Amino acid sequence: MSLFKTNISVLKLFTLIFGFMLVSQLQAEQRDVMEEIVVTGSYIKGSPEDAALPVDVITRADLQDVGDPTIVEMVRNLGITSANVGESNQFASIGQGAAGIATVNLRGLGSARTMVLINGRRQVTIPTRGVDISAIPSSAIGRVEVLKDGAAALYGSDAIGGVVNFITRSNFEGLEFHAANQSIEDAGDQDISVIYGLAGNKWHWTVAAEHEHRDELRARDRDWALVPFGQNPQGGWSSIGNPGTFFPSAAPGVLLAGGTPDPNCDSLGGSFQAGFCRFRYTFFDNLIEDTDSYKLFTEYNYDISEDATMHIEALYSNVDVPEWKTSPAYPPQSLLGPDRFIAASHPGLIDMKAQNPGLFTDLFGVPAAFQGATIWGRMVGSAGIRGGGPEEGSREADQYRFSIGLNGIAFDELGYDFAITYSNRERTSATADMYVERMAFAFDGLGGVGCDPATGTPGVGPCEYYNPFSNAIEISSINGKVNPQFNPAVANSDALLDWLTDRLESEERNELLVVDLVFNGETGIDLGGGNVSWALGAQSRRERFQLDLNDVTNLDKNPCPFNDPQSIVLGNVSTLNCGDGATGLFAFLSGTTEVRNKRTIYGLFGELAIPLSDTVDMQAAIRYEDYGGKVGTTIDPKLAVRWQATDWLTVRGSASTTFRGPPQSLLSGRGTALAFVGAALAFKAIDTVGNANLVPEEATTINFGFIVDTGNFLGSIDYWNFDFSDPLQVESFDAILGQYAANGCADGGAGVGSANCIALRAQVFPLGTTAASVQRIERNWINGADIQTSGIDFSASYSFEALAGDASVGFEGTYTFEFDSDALVLDSGIEVAPAQDYVGRLNDINSFTPLPELKGNIFATWKSNRHSVKYVMRYTDEYKDKDASLVGSLTHLATIDDHLTHDIHYNVDVTERFNVSLSVFNLTDEDPPLAALDLNYDPLTHNGFGRMIKLGVTYTAF
Repeated sequence: MSLFKTNISVLKLFTLIFGFMLVSQLQAEQRDVMEEIVVTGSYIKGSPEDAALPVDVITRADLQDVGDPTIVEMVRNLGITSANVGESNQFASIGQGAAGIATVNLRGLGSARTMVLINGRRQVTIPTRGVDISAIPSSAIGRVEVLKDGAAALYGSDAIGGVVNFITRSNFEGLEFHAANQSIEDAGDQDISVIYGLAGNKWHWTVAAEHEHRDELRARDRDWALVPFGQNPQGGWSSIGNPGTFFPSAAPGVLLAGGTPDPNCDSLGGSFQAGFCRFRYTFFDNLIEDTDSYKLFTEYNYDISEDATMHIEALYSNVDVPEWKTSPAYPPQSLLGPDRFIAASHPGLIDMKAQNPGLFTDLFGVPAAFQGATIWGRMVGSAGIRGGGPEEGSREADQYRFSIGLNGIAFDELGYDFAITYSNRERTSATADMYVERMAFAFDGLGGVGCDPATGTPGVGPCEYYNPFSNAIEISSINGKVNPQFNPAVANSDALLDWLTDRLESEERNELLVVDLVFNGETGIDLGGGNVSWALGAQSRRERFQLDLNDVTNLDKNPCPFNDPQSIVLGNVSTLNCGDGATGLFAFLSGTTEVRNKRTIYGLFGELAIPLSDTVDMQAAIRYEDYGGKVGTTIDPKLAVRWQATDWLTVRGSASTTFRGPPQSLLSGRGTALAFVGAALAFKAIDTVGNANLVPEEATTINFGFIVDTGNFLGSIDYWNFDFSDPLQVESFDAILGQYAANGCADGGAGVGSANCIALRAQVFPLGTTAASVQRIERNWINGADIQTSGIDFSASYSFEALAGDASVGFEGTYTFEFDSDALVLDSGIEVAPAQDYVGRLNDINSFTPLPELKGNIFATWKSNRHSVKYVMRYTDEYKDKDASLVGSLTHLATIDDHLTHDIHYNVDVTERFNVSLSVFNLTDEDPPLAALDLNYDPLTHNGFGRMIKLGVTYTAF
């Protein structure tokens, strides 16, 4: 496969940028050279401008120029990142359970492939998601270094796609207060921070504290987030609602006719479409969750002697989402079963027939008066719950970090750096759902606290009926309509609804203990450009992962939805043995199992900095890591060269192999998420199962680029290429189910006994079901198909004097040429995904994330002694949403349009110590482009909040 695609638009872009860089060779004073420091990508001192590797440095001044953004804002605005988790998105698998989490995803390769460091040291990661950077207080950040190259040769696993190193303000002295308020229509963000630094002759101490609050922003507060069913059928609509749909039935499991929508479907906020009463569940969801974050960071540096320094740092963070909002009730996975039958004697059904003559008709000799109904619906819908609102859960995460190190020079020439770093992340989650068995009893009038299904009388005393029909709804929360057919005598009590639900709770704990030892020095060898320098290091990492569950969530304790023998007596179920594919007690959210994993990884590495001449520098590195067990060992080399071709032109390039070892959670255990399954027209449980046979994924990486620096003009362009083998991927559940249907694997299907079906039937539950009736799909972590991706990173800026101040203009961004994947073939030999290029696609039904071809920014800045103004235009290219075969006549869903927004920032030093900043993000209040997703936009790519105005003040006390 060619490294460059024959794409005219790409060639034009490349020519334009390179030509602009070369033409703009204007003579001016050279920039001040940065002091030599250890730059990300090397353990040998240098400067970012001299680096052979593509390292971008974002200084504190850069951050102040754009309104002191939060961590989430900073990452989202980088042209090189895409598909960053940072906003509420409970519908995509990458975003489920991620409220309050923020990650970095360089080039869209996956946040787990981006290494995040704090002061050059590792931080604990979330399996499959990478580091949660929400713990880092913005006020403590001095600069951010972004290495846009594979760096496993030095840093080990997880640095496959690049490194982001957050470096703190270790030399800050004084007391600084900062407060900001960001106004969003119908919501807002507030943050306040303080940093204090104190120094003595041999020591320096800094402490930073920060509090951030984000107001809730409801989806219903944005018109574009709630569109009609006909415009986007997947835009938050479910066929399983309340009011719902019912099937006239003679007995449990005996349907007499097709589905009939509740007569009050449309009037109470539903939408009768294609035979079902549809429910818009996203009406109750949020675009931003009410969130409080508390962060504390401190570091202490002490010069033990002229040649030895001790460094201590500690971090604590708490991110709390106390009222995480979701649909008032989830749809049950099992539909049309005997437990969903409503007898003709049910008071709610009797009242519905009386108020709606003709709703039931005589069928197959069964008079309408004697017909029951089988319900296709959920417990609560348009009415909302507990006063008409959404259901609430909670999310809370605590992160801890402690690092102590000693660095200096021994024997006058031997540099050393020793450190021990411990980091820990604990996250608790709680989400409510409906008991399957309790609802079955309540349909029979045997629900409620104190009711014994074996001895109670339906609807008498503590025993209550649950009524699924619209005559139980007084007012629609969706449109405010009062229901004229509401009958309080058959309404559901709050006590009954509380008894029908419970909370699934989990606590996830990730721990990391790292011991680093690095030596460095000079060899005494001079090849013409200076002394050859070296570094040698060793690292030990102990990882622990633990998942604890409450009893009702734990499948080892409660695997089956039915446990009471009375369920068999009443005909709600035929057996209490749920067999393989057990989902647990609840209707929608499935249980899971507890996990205890730990391992220790050892690494050795070496690096050489080789000045071949006055104009040519070379860096060589190699690393060995041992994971033990079946994962085994890996050796990865790297070579980088920098050539100062002229005073103004630098050429640089690198080649390496890089790797990522499988996280512990991928090697065993199972996790459960929910996803929309098109064949079933509903969300279903998706089990992801660990694989003890996983091997590290590897990539061969190539970077080649130019830097043009004429003093006034600075530009760079870097070509990058990643060639992955054995990438860690999870099987696509859509592909599994598609092959299951195509091979005729349901009971009675044409291929039910074939080898393909034997393999596929082990992953689709219940056994032998049709694709439309699937309740659960099991997918595995695998070493997937080979992937090749390539593109260019580009940046340019030109500085000049204007209007009694200094001005600059420029741009930066990333253009991805390709993201080609070979055909994905399972161990069984079944091809579940063809070979194709995934760049320029939404990728919501496969294992990848959204990958727009082009993302970039254009900026202009003006500064004087007291004032500064910065304008930024942010652009994201259009990308493909759904294939034509999936959108039918809805051709507007085939493409997600490009998106262009404008930001403007103003800073003024009112006094020497008092600064005021004003920022307007998305100045023209552009809506995000429509996407065939639940929230009608792509939260991983676009900002859906509209115009935001941020006012900040900074006061330096001394």
